[in-house]
Amino acid sequence: MACKCLLVSLAGTPKILSDFVPDNGLASLAACLLKSGHEALIRDYNHPELFSSLYPPAGRKFLKSFAEKVFLLNRRPSAGDLLALKGIDHCLRLSKKKFVWRLKKKLLEEVKKNRIDFLGLKLWAGEGFQWSLEVADFLKKNVPGLRVFGGGPQVDIFGQHIFSVSSCFDALCYGEGEETVVQLAEFTLGKMPLAEVPNIYYQQDGRIVKNSRKEISSLDELPNPVYQPEVYKDIHKKIKMFVIDESRGCVNRCFFCIHPVKSGDRRAKSPSRILKELKHYQDSYGVSLFRFAGSSTPSDLMGEVARLVLTEGLNIKYSSFGSLREFKNNATLFPLLKRSGCQSIFFGVESANETILLQAMNRRVKKIEMEATLQACVNSGIFTVVSVIFPAPFETQESRKETLDFLKKVKPHSILVQFPGIYPGTAWFEQAELFGFSLDKKRYPRQVMTYQIKSLFPPRYWKPLPYRVNGLPFQLFARQTEVFQTDLKKAGLETGVSDEAYLLFQVSGMKTLDEFVRWNRCWLYSGQGDALREEIETINRNSG
Repeated sequence: MACKCLLVSLAGTPKILSDFVPDNGLASLAACLLKSGHEALIRDYNHPELFSSLYPPAGRKFLKSFAEKVFLLNRRPSAGDLLALKGIDHCLRLSKKKFVWRLKKKLLEEVKKNRIDFLGLKLWAGEGFQWSLEVADFLKKNVPGLRVFGGGPQVDIFGQHIFSVSSCFDALCYGEGEETVVQLAEFTLGKMPLAEVPNIYYQQDGRIVKNSRKEISSLDELPNPVYQPEVYKDIHKKIKMFVIDESRGCVNRCFFCIHPVKSGDRRAKSPSRILKELKHYQDSYGVSLFRFAGSSTPSDLMGEVARLVLTEGLNIKYSSFGSLREFKNNATLFPLLKRSGCQSIFFGVESANETILLQAMNRRVKKIEMEATLQACVNSGIFTVVSVIFPAPFETQESRKETLDFLKKVKPHSILVQFPGIYPGTAWFEQAELFGFSLDKKRYPRQVMTYQIKSLFPPRYWKPLPYRVNGLPFQLFARQTEVFQTDLKKAGLETGVSDEAYLLFQVSGMKTLDEFVRWNRCWLYSGQGDALREEIETINRNSG
């Protein structure tokens, strides 16, 4: 007997172009269910048509004019603009409530029509999380016997704390889900007790149970994610760029990072399996754009895959994360990667001050090594993206200047700046006081888990996050982040292009990167779904 499974992704209002890339996680879960004899459907609502449901016409009209003024003409918004935005923000909230109500009814019809046994929700942060909770609660109440499960980033970060805001989940899946999702299907059919299913939280007799963690022993044994339209509904609305799950886990153990908590020790697919997967996607789906998903993709693995790609004559373009610790001894690989189709690499720099790197982040890399590695990447012609956390724990005016001077000297192609984020399970949370953070550990998970970003406004207008950095409240440390980013822009450095955004730019048909960045900010901010749909169609034509 097959279990009928519906997998749903509700990430909230799209904010960046890569939000429209197919969800490899859900596609992988679906492949495992199908391989085990179950049925699977994917409903991924992250596509441009979502904007027409979320943004009323009057709101889109004002936001279009406002966005063109700010992003295309570089004009500062007036006090009247900001006052009008408050009214628009209120209208959007009402419109989104109506959308969620319509969605709940639509999913109810689908669940009943297809006799769905198993609803799996990928839980994201922000409004996507809230929408998913409403959907789960509604369907659980209206479909007797329906099993409802949650997984994804929000579970990896907040775990059992999700039960404090929703009791409608039969189980929450943390870590890796490919084996777990099949066993949850068996539980749904009454063939297996929850006590035997790894990687889950569930409630029993008024208490929360956490089952033991189990990692996939061999990533090579996983089936290829499934993107066929009969399984992945509305796949034609997505960007034809696939995410390659080439490795999992991380060896770096950075104090701020959730990846070691989520994925454990690093494991990787074999180069031959990765090549086979790339060829499969190209032959079966006509896809030639890829991004490696690993948070710490091994440099040696990248080199081996690049050699195979060149030997096989594959015509692909791809981007990846790069580890500075590993590439410091492998910088000669960059020209090889470039020849194989690597267009962009993302590196976590975070700070150029070695004391901060070691004491605040557990980053064991020297500034001179970072400089040599990044310059080698830049010189190879690969679009080089770095991240910076500012203000970091123990930040001073001297360390600020050191990082700023370092970035001006190295001149990476893009610098992504963010203020410190604190996640349960990381050292920054568990030992917050050692890093100069102030927060209420008991209340913090729920406060942040349900936090809603005011997407129409910069961070200084958001509701204050409930922690302090170096003694500073949210508005002050967020302001420091904004000023640091402004100083980079004044130095002529780009601050808004990710590695996957650059990859998409190359097939977007736009003449300059600046044009690509400005128009996409404008369209995404103002909810111009038609313009984004046309852009996706152009990307898909040019990348085929």
